[in-house]
This record gives sequence, C-alpha cells and structure tokens, in this order.
Amino acid sequence: MKILVVEDDEAIADLLTYMLSNQNYVVEVANDGEAAWELIVVYNYDLLLIDITLPRLDGISLCRRVRAHDYKMPIMLVTGRGSGHDQAIGLDAGADGYMVKPLDQEVLIARIRALLRRTGTAFQSVLEKGNLRLDPTSREVTYAGQLLSLSPKEFSILEFFLRNGRQVFTYSVILDQIWAYGETPSEDAVRTHIKGLRQKFRGVGAPTDLIETVYGLGYRLKPIADSTKTAQLTSHEATQPIEQQTLSALSKRQEIDRASNDLTTERIEPEESLFADERPLLLIVDPDRQLAQQLMNEAVDWGFRSAIATTLSEAETKIEQDAPTVVLLDPDITHPTTESLRLLAKLSHQTPSVPVLVLTSHDQLTDRLEVAQLGGHSFLHKPLPPAQVLKAIAQAAQQAKTAKQRVMVVDADPQILATLKEFLEPWGLSVTTLNNPQQFWETLKSCSPHLLILDVKMPAVSGVELCKIIRNNSRWGRLPIIFLTAHTDAAIVNQMFSVGADDFVSKPIVGPELVSRIINRLERLKLLQNAAETDYLTKLSNRHKSTQDLNKYLQLANQQEQPLCLAVLDLDNLKEINDRHGYNTGDMVMRQWGQLLRQTFRQNAVVARWESDEFVVALSSMIKADGIQRLTQLLATLHHRKFVAPEQTQFRITFSAGIAQYPDDGTDLHSLYQAASEALHQSKVAGCACIFSTEDCRAILKQTKS
Repeated sequence: MKILVVEDDEAIADLLTYMLSNQNYVVEVANDGEAAWELIVVYNYDLLLIDITLPRLDGISLCRRVRAHDYKMPIMLVTGRGSGHDQAIGLDAGADGYMVKPLDQEVLIARIRALLRRTGTAFQSVLEKGNLRLDPTSREVTYAGQLLSLSPKEFSILEFFLRNGRQVFTYSVILDQIWAYGETPSEDAVRTHIKGLRQKFRGVGAPTDLIETVYGLGYRLKPIADSTKTAQLTSHEATQPIEQQTLSALSKRQEIDRASNDLTTERIEPEESLFADERPLLLIVDPDRQLAQQLMNEAVDWGFRSAIATTLSEAETKIEQDAPTVVLLDPDITHPTTESLRLLAKLSHQTPSVPVLVLTSHDQLTDRLEVAQLGGHSFLHKPLPPAQVLKAIAQAAQQAKTAKQRVMVVDADPQILATLKEFLEPWGLSVTTLNNPQQFWETLKSCSPHLLILDVKMPAVSGVELCKIIRNNSRWGRLPIIFLTAHTDAAIVNQMFSVGADDFVSKPIVGPELVSRIINRLERLKLLQNAAETDYLTKLSNRHKSTQDLNKYLQLANQQEQPLCLAVLDLDNLKEINDRHGYNTGDMVMRQWGQLLRQTFRQNAVVARWESDEFVVALSSMIKADGIQRLTQLLATLHHRKFVAPEQTQFRITFSAGIAQYPDDGTDLHSLYQAASEALHQSKVAGCACIFSTEDCRAILKQTKS
C-alpha cells in the first residue's frame, strides 16, 4: 500500500515516514502542495496524508483539487488547527479524516487502517491463500503455522500479490507499487526480492513458486488448490436455497474460466496481454500489389498495421482470421464488380460495421452513387498520393473507434430488454441484452461492455448477486453498473450501493433519464481513464502508461525485426525559468513544450513525460540517424520560438537529448533507457542544447582511455 505524505516540516515528515514505513507502507513525501499534485496525477496512491499549512498550495486547496478531478483515494488531514470550524472546513473540502498535532502514533495508524478498509480495494484485515497467511496489522507472515521472517520490501511484495489475486504484473508495475519514486532500483531489485521470498518459502516447506514467473510478462501469485475449503463449500451448498446454489455455480464457472486461462500465457485475458499489437488493422484489397505495398509502407507512419489481399477469396480469408478496423477496396478486384461490392455491403451493414473506403480508377456519378447506396464510407479516385489516401483512412478509423460504446443489459423481462435496446441504440450505443442470468459470464466476456445495466430482482440470480461477482473480479471490478428497480425504499437503495452500484434508475423507465445517466457515466469513465494515463500539465502519456506502450513497441520490433529509437530529453533551463519568472511561467512553458512534442511526433511514436523536466520519445521502425535528424529539427524549431513571461520578458528554451537504438544498444526498456540516459548525460557535459547518441558516448570513452 502506498501513502503520500504532504508535509513541509522536514522533521515531522521524517517522523511520519519512519512510523508508516515500520507498518510496511510505501511512503513518498512532498514538501508543498503543488509538488504533491504533480505526484498525485502521475502515481497511484492508496491514501494521502496532508498538512493544511503548506507553501505554494495549502492542504485545503489541494484536497479540493484532488476531489474536483474525481480521485477517490482517502485523505487524512493532519494539522495544528484543532477547532471545530477548521475540522468542518477540512471535511467539507473532501477529507475523510482529521487529526490534530501532536499525533498519537497508535491512533494515527489505526485510523489509516480504518480508512483503507472503507475504500473499494477490499482491504482485508488478514490475507490468506491456502496455508499462506499475512496479517497487515501485526506484520506477521506464516505458512502452515510456521513464521516467515521477511524484510519490509519482501513483505510489501507478498502483500501486493495477495491483494491482487491472479493478475500478472510486469517489473515496471511492481517497481511503481513497491518502491517510492525517489528510489531508482532496476529490475534486478525485483528479481532479488522475489528470489529471497522463494528461499524463505523453501525454508518453511512451502512451494518455491508461490510467486511464479510468467515468461515474457512478469510475475503473479500461483493459484493454490485448497481441498478442505472445497469440501466444506460442497457440503454447505447442499443446504443452500436454489438462488444461492446458482450464484455459487456462477462463481465456480468464473474460477474455472480463470483457471483455464492460467494454463498458458497465450490465453491471458486481453488487458493482461501487454504485448498484443493493438494498432488498428488496415486491410488493403487491391489487384495492384505494387500500389498496395506503397500504401502499406505509408500506413506504418500513420500508426496502422496492414494486410494485403489481391483476390476476393484472400480478402475474405483475412477478414475471418483477423477482423480489420478499416478496409480499402478497389472493386476491380473482381470482374464484374458485383461480388466485390457485395463484400462492401456486407462489411458496412454487419454489427459492428467496418468502414470501407473505395479506391478506384472509375469516377462516374453512377459509380459514386452505387458505393454510397451500399454503405461505403468514402469514394477515392485513383491516382492519389499515398499520404492523402491514408489521411482518409485515419479519419474513418477514428470515427469507427468512437462511434460505438458497448452496453450490456440483464433483465428477465424481454419487453424491458426490447424497450432499452430501442432507447439506447439511436444514441450510437451498441446494446447486448440477456434474459438468462445463468449465461451471464459467457455473455459478459464476449460482449466486453463499457457499462452494465442490471435488474435488481430476477429469478435464480439477482442483480445484487451478479454485482457482487463483478466487484470481486480483477478484470471487471471497475465496470460501471446501473441498477433498474421498481423498489426505491431506503433498504433496497442501500443494498444496491453497498454491493458497488454506481447509479440506479426507477421503473417504469423514463427513456431520456436513462440515456442521460448512461451517457454521463460513460463520459466520466473516459475522463477518469484519460486522467489515469495522461500527465495533467503536458497532456502527454505518463510514465506508467508509456511504459506499457513502450514494452508493446519493443515486442513488435522484435517480432517484425525492425529497429526502434528511444530518446531521453531534458529541458536545459526549466529551473532557471521557475526561479526567475515563477512557477506559473514554468507551467506555461511545459504546456507549450508538450504541445510541440505531440505535433512533432504524431504518428508511430510514444511521447511521454517521465519526471519533472525529463521526457521520453520512442520512434518505431527508425534508426538512430533518422531519430537524430528529427530531434535536430525540433531543436531548430525551438531556436526560433520565443516565450513571453508575465512581465513581458522574452526568453527561449533548449533541450538536451540522448538516443539509443533497439537492438544495438539494448533489448529491453531498462537497458535502452540506461544507454539513452548516458548519452543524455554526455550531451549535458558538452554544454546542453545538443543531441548525443550511444556512438558518441563510446567515442568519448575510447578517447578518455587513450
């Protein structure tokens, strides 16, 4: 569990760090409100411990900002202000607890545990897995009654895995969760502590692979069979009413499904598969293979993966094997064009539809009319520059991506299901309906909805019971859930929210009310996802999101035997700007710098802010020489751009960069980052505003030795 302490008094901050670290919490410290905010938007914290009197941004304002951006972690205010009025202001600002200094250590720790228990993270007092038992309060770990003596980091790693079931975690995720941002361990630190845990497991007779390696991905807690508990559950089920038996059966089905996924890394759930190629797929259906290859090459720069079909049968086979995001079709692939146009109509009218752009040498009005009537997305007349064709394709793919959001509705009444489908589909929502709750799990996985609507009262399995199953599942636990109910008395409403409902709508259903609540909930979900993945100041990817993307890009580079450049950039004079012109001016510079990076590296790149003035740019299918050229152009652009401070003083900014290439300088993210960082260091030594490659570093090292 990770806690952020926001305290400007160094002695108190050190004391709180010592107290909390002794309880095996990961503790990070910020000395002012703005610094705390920068950490909050980048890292995930389980609890914030905030002093009220802070420089730059006071604790009350920070608390309000956190809640205004819809962060849900508990907040404990600690302050010397003890009046009832001050406490009321703090709690109204969004705090969950309030303590007056001097702090009683035992009471503080107890209140923190209480706050964590009330969060949606299922904070249990004791964590158990088979014979393995971890008590967060006493900090004791036992296996079959034998005590394990763990280091604080080993304890935190084990607790992290016990709280997250069968999820697979990469090295970067474990480092983010277990180590504070100020620490700079490598992946070897994770391996060392996992190895230490396994040795201690062996010492008490436990399986050494309780934490198992998932090759190519990371680590997870190995499923442990418990025959005693299974026997007890089976015996208990015989006396359960039919409703509870059905719920137990559904729960077991869920476990069987997940256990089957555990058998092989090729069948891991979609969001756990870090290296799947998630770029949109363009299928080029054209008898001219040379033209198709040109378009395929151009598509790489637009962020597409592509496939080519030069016959209709080949196109149909590829569509069955891997559903394309968008299709570029020349109807002349068949003569006459009747069959190819039939494929256009089929793709345009299936669910979900696939946008089809027609690229043809024909340009008669009758041709355009026929394509439009069959549902074609665009009509492009040959010849056209590849860039212009790809621009149209990119627009079609973006529209297809945002057109449909998926809603799943579970209700025993077919009439209500039909009514809801009629209400929701005109708003661009894809609606999946189900009137048999016993098929719930299979339908959920095949539909993969963005939002779930449940009827409270259903035969066999109630919506409340289904909601419990959802909230206990690592993949679906955060899925928004809206209940439908004809019962609005306080007891029913409390029951719905206690099991994790996000909202409810009363029957009889009022169409506009339901649509409004669903649209608002989906929009809020988008905002939360963007906030979790985006640096608030520069609007670039944050470190956590970009690390996932970078690992995917590296996997693709390996699969396709293509190069990849990783550049680490550092703004040379940001501290000087902050000191001379103030932090508001520094923030303005960062916003414009982020915008410039996004404009410069728009396609086929990962651009992210990793630390205060450190940025990472990855360029796929590019060698170092081309990467250096792109960065040099960016440096020249900055040279001609003037920034203006509030007092109308003009100034310029520069950056230094180091660049490395996969696989020449490293085969994983850590080694590439180290190589690029060393090149960045040499560029700083050389006087800033320059770009060094790993070859430059080797030349300097050789010169030094000679």
